[in-house]
Amino acid sequence: MNISENPQVKFLSKALDAYMLRQKVTAGNIANIDTEGYTKKSVKFEEYLRNASTAQERQQVLPSIESTGERVDLDTEMIEMSDTQMRVQMVSRLLRHQMDMVRMGITGNSNIGS
Repeated sequence: MNISENPQVKFLSKALDAYMLRQKVTAGNIANIDTEGYTKKSVKFEEYLRNASTAQERQQVLPSIESTGERVDLDTEMIEMSDTQMRVQMVSRLLRHQMDMVRMGITGNSNIGS
């Protein structure tokens, strides 16, 4: 099996893409905080995952950008940015762990992370 076809790797890659999109959208919100008429945009991803009832449905989930109609609040955006950064770090660690497990399976070396 090609590593990119591994269901866990595919899912973690999709999550990482969603969180990177959220970082860009949040940065755009902050950049437009003083733009007249601009309303906050948000990325929906986790809600879609919660609503997916099967593994196959979860594999089909894609993030979406939605306008909330709310004004941008700098404090809220900074919290969103920090939360998303922690999620990116967590998913990156999980992806690294998956790759280490594959490496261990190929080489037989149990010194993961070396």
